[in-house]
Amino acid sequence: MQNLGMAVGLFGILLAGILLFRGIANKSWKQFPIFYSYIGYTFCWSILMYGVYWLDQPAYPTIYWFTFLINILVEFSVLVEISDHIFRNLAALRYLGRAITIAISAVLAVTYILPSIIHPPSGPSVLLAFNLRVSVTKVIVLAVLFLAARRYRSKPERSVVGLMLGFSIYLGISIAYYAASVTYGDALYRKVLWIMTPLAFTLCLLVWIASLWDYAPAPTSSMVLPATGREPQAMALELARFNNELSKFTEK
Repeated sequence: MQNLGMAVGLFGILLAGILLFRGIANKSWKQFPIFYSYIGYTFCWSILMYGVYWLDQPAYPTIYWFTFLINILVEFSVLVEISDHIFRNLAALRYLGRAITIAISAVLAVTYILPSIIHPPSGPSVLLAFNLRVSVTKVIVLAVLFLAARRYRSKPERSVVGLMLGFSIYLGISIAYYAASVTYGDALYRKVLWIMTPLAFTLCLLVWIASLWDYAPAPTSSMVLPATGREPQAMALELARFNNELSKFTEK
């Protein structure tokens, strides 16, 4: 089981490196700088943790959980960045995704996550219970974002949908094994379920690579200029004049 887990983890590191390389090659990192910073952090963190495991195994659990908590905060930042792209094509609702993400995260942090820290459950599964609540919070944020996009008929880019889907798979699997670990004890996590962490993230990386591999930004008004040679404002005025002339002609 240990060798299998290490093999899955190393494969995940390879996928993260491929995703970083492709992001630089197709310049998608410019649209998702926080996301690619998160991938870079995860890539370096994973290599570091393998080094710690091989050189100083007693220090591994402490360093792992400390860096993992930092990773949780970074993931919330990635959710905020993804939410900014969901309603990008709707000017009136451009910041709705960010508002939803921050509001739900803040409310659940106070009412749902903090109690697990202030009044932790008895036993050694405190961190597992904390991670479970954090993962549930992220899933709720993603679910509300999906529903809001459907409600307002927003059509996010394929890359944005892929990022949300990858996160959903990762968090869904995480909730399942965290819940099992909290219910049946952290011994189950240490012996069996720990392998689900690299496995879930590897599946997530595969979805992200597929959705970002052929990334192309959505057309914007600034892209009209190279094709027509005219400023968008001038074209709008010309179209308005044409519409007035057409209306006069039809009235006759």
